[in-house]
Amino acid sequence: MTPSFEEKEISTVLQAFPSLQLDEDKRRDIASHIRRERELLVQMKKRKKYAKVIGGAFASFALLFIAYQWMPSEAVPSAQQMNIEEDQKAQAAGPTSQTDKVLTLDSQIQEYIEEAIHKTNKAYQPENMTVIVTDPNTGEILGMNLKKQDANDRVPDIVKAKPDPVAAFPIVTLAAAIEEGKYEDNETYESGTYEITPGKFIKDHNNGAGWGQITYLEGIQRSSNVAFAKLSEQISNHSLQQYYERFGFGAKTGIEQINEQPGKIPNMDTPYDKAMAAYGLGGSASAIQQVAAVGAIANGGELMKPHVTREERNHIDKGRRVISEETAKQVREVLEVIVKNKPGSDTAFSIKEYAVSGRTGIAEKRDQQGNIIEGKYTYSFIGFAPSDDPKLLVYIAVDNPNTDLWVKLWGQEIVAPPFKEIMVNSLQYLQQR
Repeated sequence: MTPSFEEKEISTVLQAFPSLQLDEDKRRDIASHIRRERELLVQMKKRKKYAKVIGGAFASFALLFIAYQWMPSEAVPSAQQMNIEEDQKAQAAGPTSQTDKVLTLDSQIQEYIEEAIHKTNKAYQPENMTVIVTDPNTGEILGMNLKKQDANDRVPDIVKAKPDPVAAFPIVTLAAAIEEGKYEDNETYESGTYEITPGKFIKDHNNGAGWGQITYLEGIQRSSNVAFAKLSEQISNHSLQQYYERFGFGAKTGIEQINEQPGKIPNMDTPYDKAMAAYGLGGSASAIQQVAAVGAIANGGELMKPHVTREERNHIDKGRRVISEETAKQVREVLEVIVKNKPGSDTAFSIKEYAVSGRTGIAEKRDQQGNIIEGKYTYSFIGFAPSDDPKLLVYIAVDNPNTDLWVKLWGQEIVAPPFKEIMVNSLQYLQQR
C-alpha cells in the first residue's frame, strides 16, 4: 500500500526527531486523525487562526504530531471542538474575547534538544536522558525530549517521580534559609565530617575530609553536604517541609498530562533525615517539578504552572508567590557564583556570552524497591540564563552513561556540553526572532 501524504510527513518528522518512536499502527492512527483535522479546517472560515497548530508547514505539523503523541487525546482539542468553542465565545462575549489554544513548544528549540541528545547518546550511550527547556517567567515549555525510558511505560519521563531530587532540593533549602534569615555568605563552619546526632555522621563528598573552616558561601560553591545539614538545623521540621510543599513538591504541577506523578517529600522525623532531605537525598520528584521550583527562583519568587498549551490572546500567566523577590535575587546570585567562580563546583557550565545560574546533582540510581544500584549514577544540571534577567531555564539529566570512572566521578563533561549547546543556541535564536 502506498503511504498517505500524512504518513510520509510523519516519517519526515521521525527523521528530524530521533527520540520519537512509533509502531506502524500508531503512525496510521495519527495520520488518519490529522487528515480528518485538516479536512475540518478547510471547512472553517477562520482556519488561518489555527496555522500555529495545524498546517502544511513542517514545523507546525511536527508540533501537532508531538502533541498527539505526548498528551492524552482529550487534552488536544480537535479542529471542530476549537471551532465550536470559538463560536460560543464569540456569541457570549463578542469578538474581542477570543482565546485560542496554541502549543508553546517551539520547533527550532526542539531541534536543538534533539541534536544535543543525539550527540550525547552517540558519545556515552546512557540508559536514558531527560531534557526540558522552559520560559521561567511564564511556565511555558518550549522544548523537551519525549522518549519514554520504557516503551511499555505509560508515564512520560518528565512527569515520572524519581528518587533523590538532588538538583533542586538543595536550592529550595538555600532559599528557605535565606527567607528565614538563617543564612549569611560570610558566616563560617567546620566542613568535613559532622556528627549530627550520636553515631550519625554527615560527610562531605571528598570522603569527609572537607576544606577546613570555610564560609557558607564557599560551602555552597563546593556542594558541601555539611553546609546544607547545618542550614537545615536552623529551620524547624515543620517550616522546612512547608517550604518544599510551597515550591510544589509532593503534589502534581497540573501540566497537561493525566499520568503525572506527585512524588513524595522526604521523611524529616530526625535531624539526620532532615539533613539528608536538605541536599536532596530521600523522597522523590519529577523533572517537571524541579523545573517549576527552580523557575520560581529565576523569575523572582513565583511558582508558575508548567504547560504546553496556552491561550493565544488576552492571557497573562499568573503564579503563586513562594518567596520574596529579594530572597530569589540572593539565591540567583549564589547560584551564579557556583557556576562563575572557583572553587565553584559547576564552572564547566559557564557560558562566555551569558551569565548562568545553576547547580548540578549526582544521585546513585535505585531499583524499584528503592535499593541503591552500585556503580550506577544519574548526573543532572538545572540552570537559567542570563542570571540577572532569566529568559530560559534548561534541565538535563543523564542516566548511567557508559564512560570511564574518572569522568563518572562528576559527570560535568557529560552534562555540560548539551546544556551549553541548547542554552546558547536557544537564547541566540530568541534574540534574533
